[in-house]
Amino acid sequence: MVQTSLKHVIVEDWGRGIKNIEMFVEFGQYSKADLDGEIIGSKGLGKLSLLRLGDKVNYRTNNGDYSLSIMMSLLDFDYDIGGQTKYLEHRGTKIIIQDPRDVPPTDKLGSYLERAFGLRIAQGRQIILNGSLLGSKIDPNEKLLCRLGGAVDVTGNLKGDKKAHGNVDVYVKHVFVQQVPVDPERNFGGWVNCNRLVPDTNRNSLVHDRTYDQFLEHLKEYVTSKFPRREDDISKEEKLIGNEIANLLKKYLDHAGLIPKGLLPVGRGTENVSDLNPPLGERQTEAPEQKETESEYEKQHTSKKTDKPIKRVVKSTYGIRYVDQDAGNDKEPLFYVEPNLIIKNRTNDLYKFVLRGKESLGPKWFKMLPYLSRVAVNINPASKTWTHEQFNLETDRVMRFFLKAKDVLSAE
Repeated sequence: MVQTSLKHVIVEDWGRGIKNIEMFVEFGQYSKADLDGEIIGSKGLGKLSLLRLGDKVNYRTNNGDYSLSIMMSLLDFDYDIGGQTKYLEHRGTKIIIQDPRDVPPTDKLGSYLERAFGLRIAQGRQIILNGSLLGSKIDPNEKLLCRLGGAVDVTGNLKGDKKAHGNVDVYVKHVFVQQVPVDPERNFGGWVNCNRLVPDTNRNSLVHDRTYDQFLEHLKEYVTSKFPRREDDISKEEKLIGNEIANLLKKYLDHAGLIPKGLLPVGRGTENVSDLNPPLGERQTEAPEQKETESEYEKQHTSKKTDKPIKRVVKSTYGIRYVDQDAGNDKEPLFYVEPNLIIKNRTNDLYKFVLRGKESLGPKWFKMLPYLSRVAVNINPASKTWTHEQFNLETDRVMRFFLKAKDVLSAE
């Protein structure tokens, strides 16, 4: 139960209560390892986040044997042990923050809780916010999708959906962490859960470690076997701008020596997975019959519609796949998804602006350069460690490279 107002924030549960007070009062100590079930915390730092709402946080807890009143501040903990029901009549924990700051509106907080805990709500848990019971539209039916090394299960509920574009809600211990674009060329959606994945400290993204890489690889193989590729009608103008993007980016990747990595699923879902990123010095010897003048983008959008498997391997040492998607203004007109996808967001207003044919607005490829430059910088693994200033400076440098490649800016 959650209650919020300008005077207080109260969070109350009917769980087991706090038992090990010595461990609880030490920052960075994980005190939940001996508890059964899918416990979210793992670093012992979650309680610190409550101090963003107030200078002091009062915990009143009943563990079945005795009750405690704990006052937490940035400086220390003060606590008092009393009788079984002295500080809380029922077993569980009640957290009270007096005179809170930055309390979100009820509707926004409700939307966040339904997003984060929607799966648990669908599975029977109850969360009451300011007297209202929160709901969930998630289908809780869960089945085993695949299994990683070490007997790590990936479960979930994925369904074909013409309005979906291969984006999957990823849960850890059945709590939402982030949405991941698994295969934007297939019409499916839903959710998956893998308890071995590691959320970052803010719990709004996943740590990209070996388990995550294996998880994504297995999940891509699963959806490749279950859902056919989407066949989109691409206009001549979109093919032209796609060709310009592909050719410019290929020149830059060759110039910078950047080769994205990753396995690219091909065909309509029943074929093997082909690696379009061979080691340096090796070339692919087999490729579908295509005209030599066709670009990487055009090759991936000129297949005839057929019920038979379509071989979509492209002769390339770069491993980049271009995908058209309808993500609206929630995403950029052009953006990069690791390890090797570049998404052209056809329903973004700025993308539509790029396709306008007025000569006074400039060449279409020119209007796409700011987005293409950011994509090129994001492909560089080193960019993850750069400051915003470094990132922006490198983006400017890449844009100058593109302008020189088009003979618009003179080479020095």
